[in-house]
Amino acid sequence: MARYQILFWEHIPLGVKATDVNGTVRENLPARFQRAVDEASSQAGHSSTAQYTSMFKWGPEQEREGSAAEVAAAVAKELDETWDAEAALKSYRAQQK
Repeated sequence: MARYQILFWEHIPLGVKATDVNGTVRENLPARFQRAVDEASSQAGHSSTAQYTSMFKWGPEQEREGSAAEVAAAVAKELDETWDAEAALKSYRAQQK
């Protein structure tokens, strides 16, 4: 059993960390997620490092069967396969109005 959390920039997932009795494993998501962060940040007009970094947050801690490495890899793969960048950006734009 491992506990895991997803790292978000505002609404965009960027990575996963999972912890079990053997320690913590981190998985970064593919570059398209960082590109989405850069686009959203630009559209929001974040001009300072403080504004940018203030948007990072960890999602709720959850549990899942498997080792930390297995869980981190599986969650990262699921996010990569299911996350729709355009839908997320539309949602973000709507929230900014």
